[in-house]
Amino acid sequence: MNAFFDVLTERWSTAAEPDSTSVLILAGVVVVVMSVHRLWRVLRQASTIIHEMGHVLMAWVSGRRVSGIRLHSDTSGVTVSVGRRQGIGMLLTALGGYPAPGLLALGMAALLAAGHAGAALTLYQAVVLLALLLSRNLVGIFSCLLSLGATGLIWWHNDPLIVTYTVVALAVFYAVAGVRGTFDVVRIHARRRPEAAGTDASLAARSWRALPLPPFMWLGFFLLVSAGSAAGVVWMFAG
Repeated sequence: MNAFFDVLTERWSTAAEPDSTSVLILAGVVVVVMSVHRLWRVLRQASTIIHEMGHVLMAWVSGRRVSGIRLHSDTSGVTVSVGRRQGIGMLLTALGGYPAPGLLALGMAALLAAGHAGAALTLYQAVVLLALLLSRNLVGIFSCLLSLGATGLIWWHNDPLIVTYTVVALAVFYAVAGVRGTFDVVRIHARRRPEAAGTDASLAARSWRALPLPPFMWLGFFLLVSAGSAAGVVWMFAG
């Protein structure tokens, strides 16, 4: 156990000073890759993992019991929690998903700016590992293992510069993914598709009678948090 904590402490404190030009180039590459439709359809699953973990965290905070999460091959997902169908707990759980990728990106960028790149990557590993433990289907398990494997070797090898640029790439990815995912659900509502009735915004509108706001208000909340988080990431990296 002491050896485990020694390894964890060593990696938690990993840091390196990134070159600003390299950061901008890497950020640009990540954005370009995400703009390729076929690649985004694959990469989006990594964003769905964090989306569902946002639901999980808010369910726990509000006192609900989480049974597990399921990720699907179409990059959608669902979090199953047990508790009252109405009330602030259900509302908070519904609101936790779309802001989660952007808030994770903001947290990782803040840790990096504070000189704790290793802590940022360790945080990411912990979140995805928890998602793996909560996964209840093969697609979810495989997706989490893939995400863990993609960054786990970097975390274990613990080269300060590689860890730093990995955190930059992850922060940019999740900042953009948070905004893009939010615009996707906005388009569903704008086009009045049948699936709009089952979105997080619609669920939030039905969740707490004491706060009967329509779905478009919650969509605005998702946009505000996601765009604000992305702006914060840009500000930290640009500074």
